[in-house]
Amino acid sequence: MDDEYSGGNLIFIISQPRSGSTLLQRILSGHPEIFSSAETWLMLHQVYGLKRDGIHTEYEAEWALTAVEEFIEHYTDGPAVYDQGIRAFAQVVYGNALKRADKRYFLDKTPRYYYIAKDLQRIFPKAHFVFLLRNPMAVLASELDTYVKQDLRFLSSFHDDLLLAPDMIMDAVDQFGSKAITLCYESFVKNPEEELARLCTQIGLPFRSEMLNYSDTPAAKGVMSDPVGIHRHTRPSTQSLERWKEMAYNPQQRHFAQSYLHALGPTTVARMGYSYDQIEEALTVSVPRFSHSGLFPWRTAIKPSSQWTMKERMQVRHQAAIAKRGPVLGSIASLGVNAAWISRRIIGAFGGKSDRK
Repeated sequence: MDDEYSGGNLIFIISQPRSGSTLLQRILSGHPEIFSSAETWLMLHQVYGLKRDGIHTEYEAEWALTAVEEFIEHYTDGPAVYDQGIRAFAQVVYGNALKRADKRYFLDKTPRYYYIAKDLQRIFPKAHFVFLLRNPMAVLASELDTYVKQDLRFLSSFHDDLLLAPDMIMDAVDQFGSKAITLCYESFVKNPEEELARLCTQIGLPFRSEMLNYSDTPAAKGVMSDPVGIHRHTRPSTQSLERWKEMAYNPQQRHFAQSYLHALGPTTVARMGYSYDQIEEALTVSVPRFSHSGLFPWRTAIKPSSQWTMKERMQVRHQAAIAKRGPVLGSIASLGVNAAWISRRIIGAFGGKSDRK
C-alpha cells in the first residue's frame, strides 16, 4: 500500500557501544523536532522473531520459528507480511511516544542494532540511519574503564561489540550507500558545528547551533545510557580523544589492546577510517619490558566462561588472586583455591556434585 508506514519519522543511531552515541543523542535531542529516550531495544525483539540464530527463550525459540514460518508460508501472503506487522508495531509504539512529546522524529539510540541494521533498512526504507564510528581502541579503553574495571572476566560480555560490530556496521554502510549517514566521533568533537550542520542537512532538519550546548537538554530517562562520560561536559569535548593511548603504559591493558588490534586486522581498521600502523605504533611505546605470564590472557577474557578449559579456569583464579592480594600472597592463595577446586571436580566425577564456578 502506498500509505503503509515506512519509518519516515524515525532516526536510528547505530554504533559500537562506548562510541559517543549518548553524546550524539543528547545533542540531537536538543532539536525542537526530535524526541528520544534511553536505549529502547524495541526492534531487536521483533526482528529476531524470524532469526534462526542468536535467540534463546524458555518456550524454545527454534520451535517457535518453525511454527511462525509455517504459518506465514501457508496462511499469509509471505514474509513481507511479517515486516508489515513490525511496521504496524513501530507505528503504534514510536507514534505514541511522539504524540506524548508532541515531536516529529523519534531518535532510537540502541548500539546493538548493528545486529539488525540491514533488516531495519528493509523494514523502514524511509528512516534515517546515522552510523557513528570511533577508534576501536578508544571503544576498548572505555569498556575497560567503565564496565570491566578490575573484573576482567566481564570483558566477554562485549565479545560481539568489539569483534563483530565493526565489520557488521561497515557492511551496512556499504549496502546502504548514499542512504547511510556516517559520522566520525573524532571529527565530530573537533568540528562539532560543521559536522552537526552536515548531519542535520542529511536528515532534512534545520540546523540550530544551540543544540551543541546540551546543559539544558534533559537527559534520557532509564538506566540504558552512558553512566559517566556525558556528565563531564556540556558540549562536545576533545579531552578524551587521546586517552586510549594510556593503555600502552598499563601491561594488562596494553596486552588487551594489542590483541584486540591484531584480532581486528588492518582491513577492518582501515574500513572504519583509521590507520592500523599508527595505532600499533602508539601502543608500542618505550616502556620497561613486562612478562605476559602474570597477565589475564586476551583469548580467555574475550570468550564466555562456559567455554573455558580447566587450564584457563585455573589461570583465571590465579590472576584474580594476584589482583586481590598481590603477586606473592596471591600466588600462594591461588594454589589452595585451585587445589580445592580440582578436588571437588574429581569427587564430582565419581558421583558427587561438581563445582563449575
